[in-house]
Amino acid sequence: MTNAASTFTVVNDEVLCSAIAGTSSTLVYVAPGITKPVVEALAASLDSQPNLVATVIVDLDPEVYRLGYGTEEGLRALQALVSRQHLELRQQEGLRIGLLITDGQTMLYSPTPLLIEAGSTSSNKPNAVVIRAGSDSTAALMQACAVPGHENEATPNLAEVGRTAATPVAVDASLKALKEIPPKRFDVARIERVFESKIQFVELELTGYRLSTKKVTIPNDLLVGEDAALKERLKNSFTLLQGEQMLKIEIPDFDANLEQVTGEDGKPKTVTWSEAELEKQRKALYDDFLINVPRFGQVIMRNRRPDFDARLMRLRKQIEAFKSAVEQTIGESISNAIADLAKTLSPRVKEKLPARYAKFLTTNDPTDEDLLCLITNDLDRTFGGIKGLFNPELRCVFKDVTYESIQDKNFRNQLSEAMRKEGGEHLARQLFSEHDAAPEACESQKELFPG
Repeated sequence: MTNAASTFTVVNDEVLCSAIAGTSSTLVYVAPGITKPVVEALAASLDSQPNLVATVIVDLDPEVYRLGYGTEEGLRALQALVSRQHLELRQQEGLRIGLLITDGQTMLYSPTPLLIEAGSTSSNKPNAVVIRAGSDSTAALMQACAVPGHENEATPNLAEVGRTAATPVAVDASLKALKEIPPKRFDVARIERVFESKIQFVELELTGYRLSTKKVTIPNDLLVGEDAALKERLKNSFTLLQGEQMLKIEIPDFDANLEQVTGEDGKPKTVTWSEAELEKQRKALYDDFLINVPRFGQVIMRNRRPDFDARLMRLRKQIEAFKSAVEQTIGESISNAIADLAKTLSPRVKEKLPARYAKFLTTNDPTDEDLLCLITNDLDRTFGGIKGLFNPELRCVFKDVTYESIQDKNFRNQLSEAMRKEGGEHLARQLFSEHDAAPEACESQKELFPG
């Protein structure tokens, strides 16, 4: 609630909702945007006060809600309220002040964009003035500011605002801070924000899924004994699986909500997956959503993110199911491959027993069974088991494009060329139009992509 004795005060959603709840005949709301709690308070008053006449005026520019002068949820709720209530809704482009008129008072306030800072809750940081019904508003404001010569003149230390003197030392401290960290030019700050809402860099990488080419290293001392020179020269590998490049596995079929699809008979549906299918799905993400900018990477239009994110989540779900099915299917194949390799190496190892084996043996002539057990365990540790051999991972990182990138002529040219190949040259010019970022700077407007 506002302080009944104060002219300068704090207005936020809580104060607005309280004032709206307390009015019964008159309500005028004027502001850049609106939030859902305020709409809910307005709806409650309209439902409970049959004689209440309400007028709402807002700015419908989407930029208002991107900045946080209101919320998308609030605008949707307001639209729904207007459709079911007798409510006058109007719009005013460029509106950046707030006004709430109720039965007993008028509040004029400065809305706080949530993108910039959180709204004030302290009376020491007012963002509004209150004009009460029947009062002399000018006199009240002059008294609150302790204006000299006013009939109710007060000393500055009793004023509602401006109690502390702005000394030369205080001004110098502010100027020093600005010199150390200069403010951005207004149009530059706006360009960064607007541009980021249109395009992003994307790093998309799929690793650890190629079973068909998976090779593992055999410890050199199992092949050449303790000869240091030979161990250094020998580069050995072993294709652990054969024929698994054709491995095809049934996995659950998932819908867009990541729920398992069932058939008409109520049984879960499955789809056939393989390395080739996994690679196909990865490539489809690139082809459907990403634009390759040579030497700079992949970019995506921000408005495509929801669809891209949904596809990405579904692919990750499929990869998880594929990984689980592969582990169950080829675990025995890997064990057999290790056993066969151990049997093949056993005679050679017995002839030149590695020192790291000998220290565990109680005899210089180990049995074939003991030696085979040592080699098998050694290879199993070296190869890392199925989890170490097959661990597909889909990594995706988004990075916002900086203003420096916008100003990079090479980046602009490469992106323009990439979009031109797809017939979107005119769209490339829209991405970097500075007048979209700073409409006030009419004289300096220019396109970074000349026609």
